[in-house]
Amino acid sequence: MQLSEIILEEFTNEMKTTLRCFEALNNEIFDFKPHEKSKSVRQLADHMSHIPSWVPTMLANSVLDWAAYTPPKEIGDKEELIENYKQYITTASEALSKSDDTLLEEEWTMKNGDFTLFTIPKSMVMRNLIINHTIHHRAQMGVYLRLNNLKVPASYVASADENLFL
Repeated sequence: MQLSEIILEEFTNEMKTTLRCFEALNNEIFDFKPHEKSKSVRQLADHMSHIPSWVPTMLANSVLDWAAYTPPKEIGDKEELIENYKQYITTASEALSKSDDTLLEEEWTMKNGDFTLFTIPKSMVMRNLIINHTIHHRAQMGVYLRLNNLKVPASYVASADENLFL
């Protein structure tokens, strides 16, 4: 199995799990913030939903300059969140399915204007900035769900609310 196939499979599985987390939300908690320094549910979900949208651009280019980045419009409600997220996943999956190991070995740079944050292979961008980044924020969203007495979907095997093997 090629690295590109492994990454696509991992991406697909993690994005499906994140979709289940979004499906557990309701619009009534979109303004909830667990702490004054925290993002609201809307802000966190919005950020999480955009992560897959970075994939096609990352694969097609060798640099991301945050100084020139324009984020998409903020989501309005759960339905829009899910619709946009599914679209971003589809577009990202299509781009990934056309990639190969040679492309994933290419160097990619993140910068902000003249300041370079780092340069790493695109395979590491997929693992660290896309997949692991999503998992990190999904864990945060799980806390938001719990604090609002909503069911937390199982990420891998089980949560206090769900067991995938039963």
